[in-house]
Parts: sequence; C-alpha cells; structure tokens
Amino acid sequence: MLTPSKILLPLAFVVAGLKEVGEPAREALIVDLAEKSHKGRSIRLYYSIREGVIIPALLFGAFLWHLSHKIMFLTAFIIRAIGVLIIFTLVKIEEQIMYLNIN
Repeated sequence: MLTPSKILLPLAFVVAGLKEVGEPAREALIVDLAEKSHKGRSIRLYYSIREGVIIPALLFGAFLWHLSHKIMFLTAFIIRAIGVLIIFTLVKIEEQIMYLNIN
C-alpha cells in the first residue's frame, strides 16, 4: 500500500471517485448532440477516444515518475497550463465572434 495509514485509504477512494461526478452530464450532452440513429455509437466513440488518450498519458506519466516525481508534476502543470490558455483563447475568440454577429 502507498498510504501511510489504512484510515486514509477510504479517503483516497472518495477523492478518486470525484472525477466521475460530471460523467452523467457529459453523457447527456453527447446523447443530446448525436443523431438519433447514432446515439450508442457516439457514446462508444467518445469513450474510445477518451481511453485512447488516457492510456498513453498514463504510460508517459509513469515514465516521467520513474525519472523524477518532480519532473512528472512539473510536466503535468505545464500541460494543464497550456490547456487552460487554449481554452481561454478559444472562449475569447468565440465571444468576439458572437459580439460581431450581434452588432
């Protein structure tokens, strides 16, 4: 076990489970946007793409952890920061487009 105390183990499961809180909303959005005849395929495609990205990311994270846990956390921070900047940029562009369409 990696936990220093068995008392903390249930807490680890609770924290790990929190990432699934938004899952029903994501599935509802996928189903809502999909064609009626392709709803099941759309959900399966979403999960296939998601797992296709997650599995290599886990292997890459394990490789970085093997080098140094500091390198792994720093790399994760940088990737997350780049993602946040991309999202903010895309939202800003979308807001500008919506503003131009209104005026």
